[in-house]
Amino acid sequence: MSKKYLVTGAAGFIASQVSQQLLDQGDHVVGVDNLNNYYDVRLKNWRLEQLKAHSHAQNFTFAGLDIEDQAKLGDLFKAEGPFAAVLNLAARAGVRYSMKTPHVYLSTNAEGTLNLLE
Repeated sequence: MSKKYLVTGAAGFIASQVSQQLLDQGDHVVGVDNLNNYYDVRLKNWRLEQLKAHSHAQNFTFAGLDIEDQAKLGDLFKAEGPFAAVLNLAARAGVRYSMKTPHVYLSTNAEGTLNLLE
């Protein structure tokens, strides 16, 4: 029996691979990503296109939103839930940039996770 999973950071390298494996198992994946421009957004879009072109593409849904937006995240849970599991792989990447903008990292990585837990 297939399950439905929420995978955050779905356009990132690790989360796109996890999503791919879940789809390969026949599960449904709701991918979330804010598609920020920390690195080339074209690469993120390419990863999403690979998931959408997958043989089980009908089991992949993408929501372009930020996990820091509690209201939109709540709407997503109401519309798509319940989920068998939430795989929170969204995070701000890059150690050097985190030294320059630590509050951005705290907001995304801590507040975003708290929003998912709520």
